Amino acid sequence: MKKDALVLYKQVPARINEILSDKIVIALPDGKEKKVRPKDIFVLHPGPVKTINDIQVPPSQTEEAWELLQGESPSLQELAELAFSEFTPESAWGAFLLLNRTPWFRGAVDDISVRTPEEVERIQKEEAEKKEAEERWAGFISVLKKGQIQEENRGFLTDLEQYCLQKSKRSRILQELGKQQSPENAHRLLLQLGVWDLRRNPWPERYDMPLDAPSFALEEGIAVERRDLTHMEAYAIDDEGNKDPDDALSFADGKFWVHIADSSSLIPAGTDADREARGRAANLYIPETTVPMLPPEATEKLGLGLQETSRALSFAYTLDDECNVTDCEIFFSTVKVTRTTYGDAETKLQEEPFKSMIRVTDRFNAWRQENGALSLQLPEVKIRVDKEGDIRITPLEEYKSRDMVAAAMMMTGFHCARFARDNNIPIPYVVQPAPEGDVPEASPDDPASMVQLRKFMKRSQTTTIGGPHSGMGLPVYTRATSPLRRYSDLLVQQQIRLYLAKEPLLSEEDILEGTASCESVTGRVTLSERASNLHWKLVYLSENPDWEGEGVLVGRADRQMIVQIPSLALETRIALKEKLPLNSRIPVALERVDIPGQQVQFKLRD
Repeated sequence: MKKDALVLYKQVPARINEILSDKIVIALPDGKEKKVRPKDIFVLHPGPVKTINDIQVPPSQTEEAWELLQGESPSLQELAELAFSEFTPESAWGAFLLLNRTPWFRGAVDDISVRTPEEVERIQKEEAEKKEAEERWAGFISVLKKGQIQEENRGFLTDLEQYCLQKSKRSRILQELGKQQSPENAHRLLLQLGVWDLRRNPWPERYDMPLDAPSFALEEGIAVERRDLTHMEAYAIDDEGNKDPDDALSFADGKFWVHIADSSSLIPAGTDADREARGRAANLYIPETTVPMLPPEATEKLGLGLQETSRALSFAYTLDDECNVTDCEIFFSTVKVTRTTYGDAETKLQEEPFKSMIRVTDRFNAWRQENGALSLQLPEVKIRVDKEGDIRITPLEEYKSRDMVAAAMMMTGFHCARFARDNNIPIPYVVQPAPEGDVPEASPDDPASMVQLRKFMKRSQTTTIGGPHSGMGLPVYTRATSPLRRYSDLLVQQQIRLYLAKEPLLSEEDILEGTASCESVTGRVTLSERASNLHWKLVYLSENPDWEGEGVLVGRADRQMIVQIPSLALETRIALKEKLPLNSRIPVALERVDIPGQQVQFKLRD
C-alpha cells in the first residue's frame, strides 16, 4: 500500500491520502476522509490516483475477455487488461464492477471465477424474464392507476388478496398507489376493482382457519364397560337443522339423565386422531357453512340419534322430593335417542318426561341463583346464508325448552368437574372471578341494566385448579357436554374414560399442554365467528339500503347515545339532540356501511 493508490473500502473506491503508523487515511467519493485499518481495505491499483472523483470506467470488451478466459482464474489485473486493453486505476475499478454484477464473472477481488456458457445463458435468461416481468408490472400499475385492470394482468392482484387475507406482510400494489398498508385498504381496493364482491368473507382465512372438513383416520379407544339404556326414552333437543347432536336428556327409573356423545371411543387420548382434533380445537360456525372439528364420519357414527343406537357417556342424577340432586353416577352406555327441536319440545313441556325434566332444571337454576349466579340476557340473532344466497337474520327464539337444555348442560359440567376434583383427575376447569364492586341489579325488561351488568363481568379462565364460576353460581365447573365440537370437552371425556377403565391418566402437564395448544386456536375460531357474523350483517344492510328498525337507548358516551338494535343484535352510537331516558325506544334508519372496516352507522329516522 502506498499513497495515491486506488483501494476498495466497503464496496466503494477510495484513494490513500496518508499512511500512519497504525491507520490509513483514505478519501471517499463523497469528499470525506476516514481513518481505517489496513485490513479494512484492498488495493485495486497502485496508482497514482489524483482524485477519487475522477474515476471513470472506460469502454470494455467484456464478452471477448470472457471467451478468452474460459477455464481460468484470472487476477484483477489480467481481467482489466483483457477487458479494457490496459491496467489503469479506471480499468481496475471497471474490472471490479464486472464481478457479480454481470453474467460473465463472479467472486472476490483476489478470487475471480469465469462463469461457464451454461451459467451465463441461465443468468441472461433470468434477467430477461425479470426485465419482462418488471415491464408487465409497470404496465399493470399504469392501467391500475386509471382504475382499470386488464385480463392478462389479473394475476398481479394476488398481491392484494394475499395481503388482505394476512398471508403476506405488505402489499406492493398499495405501496405503488401510495395507500396506507392495511388489510382493510386491500379489501376496499379489491371491491372497487370488482375482483371481489361485497359477499366475499375474508375473516376465517384472515385468522388462518381451515375451511374444509378434516379427513383423519379414526381409532378405537380403550374398551370400557357399557350399560344398556336403550329401554329409556332419550331426546336430543336442538335447533332445527343441527347436524352434530352431542347431548340428550331422559327422565326414567326415577332419575334425571344426561347423555353425552362418546367421542373418546373413536378419538382416544394421545393418538394421531387426538392431535388432529386438537389442531382444529372446535367447530367453526359461520353463516355460510359449518367447518367441523372431527371428520363427518365421526359425527355420523357418534352423533346421538344418527344411528339406531348411540354410544354415550351418561350422567344419572338421583333426586330428592324437591328435585335436588343428591347423587350423580357417571358411566358409559348405549342409548336410543330421538331427535327433536326446541320448538317441538316447547309444545310438550306439560307432558312427561319433559314435565319432570324441567322441574329438575328449574330447581337447579334456583339453586344457582341462591349462590349468586348472574343472568346476562342480551339480544341474540341467528344468521344463515342459504344455498340460494339469501341472508336470513332471525332473533333467537326464547324457548323454555332451550333454557332447560342449557341448565342440564351446566348441571353436567358442574358434576363432571366435582367428580374429577374429588377423584384427583386432572382436567381443564373453567373458572370466572367474581365481579368487583357493587353489581347492579339487572332485568331483561331493562336492557340498559343488562349492558351495565356486562361491564362488571370478568373473563372466564381455563386452569387445572378447580375454582368457582361466579357467573354460573357454581363452586366448580368444566366444559364436558360438546365433545363432537369442542376439543376441551373431548379432553375431559378422555380423562373420564381412562379413569373408569382404570388406565393411567393424562398428567396435569399433559392437560396443560393440550389446553394451551388448542386455546390459541379457539381464540381464532371465536374471532372468525364474530367477524363473519358481523360481515354478513353488514352485507345484509348493504343489500337493503332502505333498512329501518327500532333501537333501544342503553347507555351514554360523550355526546352520543349507545343504541342497541335488538333485531340485528348490534350496538351503535347515535348523536341525539333530545336527551332521552335510558331504555327509550327510538326509530332508526341505516346511514352508511363500511364492509372492509366492519363499521356501520345509523341515524334517527324521520
